[in-house]
Amino acid sequence: MKKTIGRQRKYFIINTEEDFRRGCGAGIRIGKNGLMPCREGTAGVYYTRIFDSGEFGTEWHRLTLFGELEYGTGWTVTVYAADSLGLKGKEETAEEFRQAFFDGHCDSLLFGVRGRYLWLKIEFYAKGTGMPCISRIRIDYPKHTWLSYLPEIYEEDPKSASFLERYLGIFQSLYEDMTEWIEKIPGMLEPSVSEEHMLCELADWLGIEGKELWDRRQLLYLVRHARTMNARRGTVAGLRELVRLYTGSTPYIVEYHQIRRYFDGDKRERLLRALYVAHCREFAVILNWENGGDGRRIMGLKQVIDMAKPAHMESRIVVLEPYVFLDQHSYIGINSILGQYRPLQLDGLCTVPFSVIASEKGGQTT
Repeated sequence: MKKTIGRQRKYFIINTEEDFRRGCGAGIRIGKNGLMPCREGTAGVYYTRIFDSGEFGTEWHRLTLFGELEYGTGWTVTVYAADSLGLKGKEETAEEFRQAFFDGHCDSLLFGVRGRYLWLKIEFYAKGTGMPCISRIRIDYPKHTWLSYLPEIYEEDPKSASFLERYLGIFQSLYEDMTEWIEKIPGMLEPSVSEEHMLCELADWLGIEGKELWDRRQLLYLVRHARTMNARRGTVAGLRELVRLYTGSTPYIVEYHQIRRYFDGDKRERLLRALYVAHCREFAVILNWENGGDGRRIMGLKQVIDMAKPAHMESRIVVLEPYVFLDQHSYIGINSILGQYRPLQLDGLCTVPFSVIASEKGGQTT
């Protein structure tokens, strides 16, 4: 991928599985995490695709590799550049095209690397059982150093100019990295365009709990509505919205004060307490949740409810079933619908669920 920043600073970047697959190699594996050896404790070699700057004699500026090195592992990077593509292939490693070499983590200025075309050879090595991984490669060009801002007298002596250019390059790299990071801040704070890790960071800043429970769409909604949802935390409205977001179904919230008026001290009271709430510090969450009977999903819903409920309250979750049971959670038009009666026929189309045909013989039921 080739990008341009402003008028002068440009760069190539490899940061996706598709980008890495445009190169070639042996003993390496390419996945979502980046480039790595096939197995732990093994070596491998990888050649990037050829990068074309579009101009002959291009002076390349900086090479940066991002990744992880475990103990006893590492990589070396050889930089090749040329003004002609009259090569045998990407694997061409003739010394005449080799212009730089780096060992280990690489964030280096490419002094003296010239040519329209540039490609890299990366060699992994391992002395133990670790697994090195490269997740991103970035190559900046053309060369632009702070030496050009100084009076020409600083460039008269080539040896002194080279030292000063390298010395200023340290601070220039820090300054450019910081500037680029600052320029990205507005985009990082906009949830709809934030990368996955930054969206999680925003969620942390806003005090959103249980990030592992939400997919990107749900987490994006929580970040965008964090202010209003925090204001309604601990209320029925806030609980209903959070449960609806997690399950896709709007729940019915039943509290103790809503059913207390129907208590008669007898069978009706016992039934209501068994179905809904047993005491004043409890509430019931009733919802018609398709495919919601999975234990893992129920545990997730329990965590969601705990995030929104008052600290001293207890919850009871009721997932409705599409059947009619006497003295159970059966609601007309919600999970039970009265339709046209059809007598039982042995035609392979009618079923009688939860029905038992029995007869009594000698006091026993069969």
